[in-house]
Amino acid sequence: MPSSKMRIAAMGAFCALIAGGGAFADSELLGTKLTPMGADPSASADGVIPAWTGGFTPPPADYTPGQPHIDPFTDDERLFTISHENLSEYADRLPATQIELLTKFAGKYVLDVYPTRRSCAFPDSVYAANKRNADGAQLAKGGVGFTGAWGGVAFPVPQNADEVLWNFKTHFNGRRYSAKITGGNMYENGVFTRIVREDKRYSFYYDPRTTSSADLKNSLFIWMGIWSAPPAVNGSGFSMTNTIDQIAQPRPGFMFRPDTRKIVRPVPNATSYEAPMMTGDGLRIADDMMLFSGSQDRYNWKMKGKKTLYIPYNVYRATDPATGIENLVKRDFLNPEFIRYELHRVWVIEGILKPEFSHRYSRRVMYFDEDTWIAVGTDLYDENGTLTHGQIGFIKNYYEYPACIQDFDIKYDLVQGRYNIDNLKIEFGPANLDDDKISSRSFGSAALKRAVGR
Repeated sequence: MPSSKMRIAAMGAFCALIAGGGAFADSELLGTKLTPMGADPSASADGVIPAWTGGFTPPPADYTPGQPHIDPFTDDERLFTISHENLSEYADRLPATQIELLTKFAGKYVLDVYPTRRSCAFPDSVYAANKRNADGAQLAKGGVGFTGAWGGVAFPVPQNADEVLWNFKTHFNGRRYSAKITGGNMYENGVFTRIVREDKRYSFYYDPRTTSSADLKNSLFIWMGIWSAPPAVNGSGFSMTNTIDQIAQPRPGFMFRPDTRKIVRPVPNATSYEAPMMTGDGLRIADDMMLFSGSQDRYNWKMKGKKTLYIPYNVYRATDPATGIENLVKRDFLNPEFIRYELHRVWVIEGILKPEFSHRYSRRVMYFDEDTWIAVGTDLYDENGTLTHGQIGFIKNYYEYPACIQDFDIKYDLVQGRYNIDNLKIEFGPANLDDDKISSRSFGSAALKRAVGR
């Protein structure tokens, strides 16, 4: 079996050849030599990764929109299980975080591997925008911003790591998104603090009225969240805009504090870099929400190429109310019984902290699914080069739309033995990716005060 370095080099050479385009414009590669999202459409040489044939659409015949998703792959049999016992056979196809978990919890933590299903698809409007963006998008200010892209991934034929990061930040996960989500903090003593939040987001980037990147006015989307649990944060909320260039305009917004019944405008450092998230108990910080949502300026980012990894995919059982949150969320880690892993090709990038900046993480290695640009993993290292934290993103196909989204994510503290989970849909059903009750007027300080006063 070729080494991981050999595979990365080979995939990197392939990507460079494709990205160069030869006689093709980048847009002409999409839907021909590449999928409409910019992935390699072909099967792997060993056939384990199948060819992409359009994704899994339409939904199962007996699915009712708004109800828990039916697992279309429930008849798939588990192929094998990765454990600490056989880790040496599969280590080169795992992120460092997974290797650490398999080692730290030897005999308990395992990965159940199933047949690879390239199930993901997106709306035709996204595919059309990808073609336009492929030829028109450009990085701005050294990678902290971009121009010439909207309505699809910004750089579907990426040339560097900054472009890969922007693809994740601009991948489609709904235009008018709403969800009631569960999260929480699992502590090293086995105590779990459950968090419940109602989210809604409005995407300027995917607004059909947007006809140029100038129309965005430096805004990707606006986001409101209202907490109802635990009691300490019940009635708290925020309304915040995720900007494109966060240096020129740190994420503006408002917080509502139920103890004072007042709206507070956050100071810039409350929404950037290492600012602790209110319910994360020091584990979550502002720039690692959804694996990475901050400005890219503090790191030198490097493209490492492509690699084949076992990643969480089609995680229907993990979000099924029939599973039950008490059965999924366990001490030390999520219950492996309900997590499906598949072998997929991923893009790998590395961020090294610039010497003029400080940050709790001196190095970040990130992994992105090639079919969706969703971040599926991050290995986080401290200033001594020690892996201290790790993140995992879980992909699920919302076949009724269609769209694949990062349906929930988890961040592990590998030193203290605790974790934080966010965006889990296991209690209240799937997200609505196009909630017609949401508009751009549903946000801001007045709307926030109305929402928390309900």
